Amino acid sequence: MNIALLTAGGSGTRMGNSIPKQFLTVYDKPIIVYTMEVFQNHPAIDKIIVACKKGWENILESYSKQYNITKLASIVERRRVWTRVYKKYAG
Repeated sequence: MNIALLTAGGSGTRMGNSIPKQFLTVYDKPIIVYTMEVFQNHPAIDKIIVACKKGWENILESYSKQYNITKLASIVERRRVWTRVYKKYAG
């Protein structure tokens, strides 16, 4: 099974915007949706997991339904993913 792990936990503070850059709209679609669609349409990817900025999980879930991202298996808070990865590989 191949799983795409997307890191969408940035806050966009360097841009001076209140909306994280992955949720900004470009050509009528949020940037994160373009990324999810690539993996949604890739035949070798079975599931998508997104590490998301806390407080944006429901918006991401709504986008997945709106744009028919059926491979989205899980949305996790970014901090939890990094802690797990660090413990596994550095610990």
